[in-house]
Amino acid sequence: MKNIIYNNIIVEPSGELTPSIRISPFSNQNIYSRNNDEDKNVKEYFNNRFRYYTFTTKGRSAIALALSLLKLESNDVITILTTSNNFYISSCVTREIEKVCKWNRHITPSTKVIFVNHEFGYTYPHLSRLKELNLPIIEDCAHSFFTQNNDIGTIGDYVIYSLPKAFPIQLGGILKVKQDIALPRNSELEKYICGHLNNYIPLIDSIRAKRIDNFHFLTKELAPLGIIPYFNTNIQNDIPGTFLFKWHKNINYDQLKVFMQTNGVESSVFYGENAFFIPIHQGLDINEMSYMCELLKYFYDHD
Repeated sequence: MKNIIYNNIIVEPSGELTPSIRISPFSNQNIYSRNNDEDKNVKEYFNNRFRYYTFTTKGRSAIALALSLLKLESNDVITILTTSNNFYISSCVTREIEKVCKWNRHITPSTKVIFVNHEFGYTYPHLSRLKELNLPIIEDCAHSFFTQNNDIGTIGDYVIYSLPKAFPIQLGGILKVKQDIALPRNSELEKYICGHLNNYIPLIDSIRAKRIDNFHFLTKELAPLGIIPYFNTNIQNDIPGTFLFKWHKNINYDQLKVFMQTNGVESSVFYGENAFFIPIHQGLDINEMSYMCELLKYFYDHD
């Protein structure tokens, strides 16, 4: 059955009229930037914040570059640590590592590098202690461009960012390093990124505030369903990259993923937990967030 009217929304709409709500704030309005010249204020921002860095096409490209700079051998082991300590790791991370060497989830005598994944914008809680191990550290801040908690982004010898997760842009990653070493440069990519971001870098404080507002809205609206935020943390510092939430054990999360994506909402299961995530970015308006809430209510009523 399609085109079901439920609480003033259409559930399972006809394919040609399905909404599109992404994890990224990118939309069709952002395909073309009229600011094609590099903006010196954008470059100044990145230079001041990151100092030694280069732009890459994607976050995973930044991971690949960091791994190449470490000159690892096939039998070396990278230990992956995450905020939640859940077993789930994005294949975007593991596939890049597996091209180079092995990986595990616990620090052992075989560990050559520590890979810290600040999940969904939430800071790994023991970041500063890792320095005591005297091992190279890669920080994955793909969802954490706006997070300002503790030492995030400053401890790692290599720090990864994914710009489309933060801004309405189709392409772009960053690899930040601690020392002034030779890094590959792509002037065309740099021009594209700076041209697209020069309207958004000055708005970073308001972007943080909007994501926090969206977090509070979704938390309040979804509470009657038994939905609660996954992380119990200081939302003023940990700026969410998605709305990651816990729900009931009897929810069929794989079925929920299919349902939400069929209705145009990019989302997924946080595998290994009774948890799920949906968009939360600054580009969402009240109608889009209400639409996601109504979909979750419909699924709960009809699961």
